[in-house]
Amino acid sequence: MTTDDSGPEAGRAHSFGAVAAAYDAGRPTFPADALTWILGPGRLQILDLGAGTGKLAAVAAALGHDVVAVDPSEEMLSLCRRRVPRVDTMVGAAESIPLAHASVDAVIVGQAFHWFDHARALPEIARVLRPHGVLGLLWNNYDTVVPWVRRLHRAMMGEDFLAGGDQFDPMPILVQSDLFSMVETARFRHWHDLDRTGLRQLAQSHSRVAVLTESRRESVLDQIDAIYDGTARPPEPLRMPYRTTCYRTRPRELDAPLAPPL
Repeated sequence: MTTDDSGPEAGRAHSFGAVAAAYDAGRPTFPADALTWILGPGRLQILDLGAGTGKLAAVAAALGHDVVAVDPSEEMLSLCRRRVPRVDTMVGAAESIPLAHASVDAVIVGQAFHWFDHARALPEIARVLRPHGVLGLLWNNYDTVVPWVRRLHRAMMGEDFLAGGDQFDPMPILVQSDLFSMVETARFRHWHDLDRTGLRQLAQSHSRVAVLTESRRESVLDQIDAIYDGTARPPEPLRMPYRTTCYRTRPRELDAPLAPPL
């Protein structure tokens, strides 16, 4: 995850470094067809920004792309290197990307764009993209149509769940930016298999749970255990359903009319 070092969300964003192992074990990967929709054909040089433990970087590398993963957490990146040894990693932030001008064909962001200081991050993303480059944003969202998933979501998110406060829509930010062009969207389904420990780790990986006091956190985890015990049918894994929402856009320069001849 990537964020600015100031503001009310900073503490929650930086909490991910302390729970890197739980994040790596509990969070799902991303569907390959979603990334293919964003990137299109061909082998590309890709920046995975806010790469975390490399879940999205691993999918991009498996599709044959060259990937550099950037994240502010060295703890996260150490797990990324273990997962995908051939991916280059760099400690850095979205607001100050440690790459040269026009150095990548695509910037992809999995589950992290809402942490960015967008006024600073979007110019940085536009700066490192090559002509005809693409920005792709992905979010894995629980399919809360399923009753037990809805109970799980409520246990982890609390009142934010009831108010819909955990939802983030990047569309207004992208549309209002003078740096990027038309935004396209698509949605894909996939599943993540979890055992009892994995479901606890999924809960522990959420920033809202990670920053709770120990007693409050244990209370939430007790609720998670109860949901697992009332839903799972071991030895079969518990299949967590997800909907992956994707956004893609390109630098606005591509939409600009050609200058009239002199």
